[in-house]
Amino acid sequence: MLEAAIRVFHKKGYASASIQDVADEVGVLKGSLYHYIDSKEDLLARIFEDSAGRFTAMLDEAGGLDERPVERLRSFGRACSLWYLKNIERVGIYATEWEHLTGKRRKEVMVIREAYERRLAGLIGEVKAAGETAPELDVNFATYFIFGALNGLPDWYRRRGPDSAERIADAYADQIVNAVVGGAR
Repeated sequence: MLEAAIRVFHKKGYASASIQDVADEVGVLKGSLYHYIDSKEDLLARIFEDSAGRFTAMLDEAGGLDERPVERLRSFGRACSLWYLKNIERVGIYATEWEHLTGKRRKEVMVIREAYERRLAGLIGEVKAAGETAPELDVNFATYFIFGALNGLPDWYRRRGPDSAERIADAYADQIVNAVVGGAR
């Protein structure tokens, strides 16, 4: 059901999509979906929660590596870029459609997004604390820069393009590290 909602929201946009569109994509009656969800917004919130769980897992995995902080950042950059590229429709929704959430759901997603931002900033801060960045590096700006690069992938990436997702993920990982390390090398 979530994958069907992702396809529909990506194709039509959240605002233009309907529960009937999702039901048609799943191949069930619209009323059957309401056994599993409360509303279209509930589907959107579940997409965000599921995606955030995957982002957190990637940060956990990178943070748990027995490597220098810069290599943990590289690992995260590659894993996250590759996941984004392989889930480009979901990521497009995550990056742009969160504004359609309201009330408690919107607050919960904002808390999740802020926690994710703090975790990435912490990873970048570890690279800085290890002396592998220029001393003047602003960790917050570096964090925003990385999110901007990652969240921009749905704007240009096409699966049938000339480069594989793996090649792009490797390049993004290098560029993420270079953006953080910069003049310290």
